[in-house]
This record gives sequence, structure tokens and C-alpha cells, in this order.
Amino acid sequence: MNTWSFKGGVAALSLTVLAACEDGQGVSLLQGIGAVPKAQALSQANMAFGAVTLVAPRGFCIDGSSLRQNFALMARCDTLGAPSAAADAPIGIITASFSTSPDSMPTPLDTAAALALDGVTDIVQTDTGITFRAKGPPPAEGFSNDHWRATALVGTQIMGLALFGPSGGQATGSRGRALLDGVIAASTAGS
Repeated sequence: MNTWSFKGGVAALSLTVLAACEDGQGVSLLQGIGAVPKAQALSQANMAFGAVTLVAPRGFCIDGSSLRQNFALMARCDTLGAPSAAADAPIGIITASFSTSPDSMPTPLDTAAALALDGVTDIVQTDTGITFRAKGPPPAEGFSNDHWRATALVGTQIMGLALFGPSGGQATGSRGRALLDGVIAASTAGS
């Protein structure tokens, strides 16, 4: 198991900022998780100028209209116009952000401090990344302030993930961690 240390707040802030609220990204956070008429449902996307291939977890698609070189929004495929690909995925949104890898990875507490999050719990560190639960303002009405976060080194990039779901929904439970682990594993293998 890797042990990462943290040398500055810049990495934590740059990779895990929930960027869905900036620049109109995320089609108003998928208009309350209803179908988005102009969304483009993608299973994977090249990110960070081709340094990483982001791969959505099963039942989720990448919203092509949200893509920036260092940001992507993912949601259940049926909310993006691909109902047959949704399977039994829980309702939720996942944001992915990328930054150049510094000398060290931020810890969950570093990320929480940089983003003003509280209640960091359920920290699990593996060779491929760190997942944890945190509390913070939800990106839209109806979403829980309890959510999952992850940080992983993928190629030359640090990938920051955030998963929000409705209060009491499956995405805020143990299935949420599995979704983020799936993004990490598939994106690492695909990059």
C-alpha cells in the first residue's frame, strides 16, 4: 500500500473542486436529474489533453456537453438520453477533475480543509487511490450533503472524484464507494 504525504493545499484544491457549478457546466446539474435534451451520453472520454481516458462506471455515462480538458460530469445514462445503458445504476452525479501530479497526493483531511468539508469518515486507501465520505453543501436541491470523494493517480494526472446522490439513496451508501472504485480501476486500465 502506498503512503502519500501532502506538501501543499494547491493539489487538494485543484483536483477535487466540484467544478460542476462553474462555467455553466453540467447542464444545470442535469436539470434536477431529469432527462437533458442536448446531453451527449459517452462511455469514455480523453481528458487532460489525452493523458487520461476517463471511463464511466456501469450504468453511468459521461455528459459530453460538460467536458473540459480537466473536468467531466457523469450521471445515470437514462438521464443523458441512453436509457438502455442505465442498468440498475443508482441516481446520482459524479464529477471528475484532473490536475498534473505533484510530488505527493493530498490526504482526505487535506481535501476536506481545502474545500471546507466536514465529517470525513470511512477512509479506505489502496494501491490505486483513496476513497472517503464527507459532508458538504450539495450541488443541487434534493441531494444529500453526505457524499463520497476519491483521489487517485492515473498516469501523470491526479484524478479527483465526487459522487452526490439523493438523501437516503443508494449512491450515498456503500454502492457509492464501489462506483468511484470502478471509475478509478477502469480509467487506470484505460490510460
